[in-house]
Amino acid sequence: MSSNEIFEKDGVEIEVVPEKKKKRKLTEKQLENLRIGREKMAAKRAALKKEKEAKQIQKEDKKAVKQNKVIKKENKREKKKNSESQRKAEEHKKLLFEKRKQKELEKEQQALKSAQATKLSRFDDLRSKWLLKTNDIEEYEKVEHELDSIPEEVIVDDEKLEGTLLDIIKKYKGEDYDKIEE
Repeated sequence: MSSNEIFEKDGVEIEVVPEKKKKRKLTEKQLENLRIGREKMAAKRAALKKEKEAKQIQKEDKKAVKQNKVIKKENKREKKKNSESQRKAEEHKKLLFEKRKQKELEKEQQALKSAQATKLSRFDDLRSKWLLKTNDIEEYEKVEHELDSIPEEVIVDDEKLEGTLLDIIKKYKGEDYDKIEE
């Protein structure tokens, strides 16, 4: 029910309004104690609030430190990854350089082999030509033995080969040639 109550008596409505109680007056001492208590509670709330803020700040600091650690780890991982990828790139460059160098060496060796093969072929032609110019079998065998005893290093060097062939020709033919004819 509400503060005002309504009753019905003999068909007439009567409204009963309760009396308001007067507020109790506090003494000066009670008012002073009340004020002191409120101040204490306000101070206590303020201290709790400061403590809570300090804890929050501490919590945020810990969180920031943790984030910094995570960021440092990520940077370290990234740096390691970059250095590793950079190392792999350098290894790849080195490998490509070595392959290129190897191919160049192979080409040079192939060129030397083809040049040697050409010179060996030329020597065989000269050998056949000079063996055909021999007069008898004994001279043929001696010239053949001399030509077969020429080392490959001499055959590959045109100047040495020409000098050696001229010496052999002078020895068996007795003729003085200035140059080998092909």
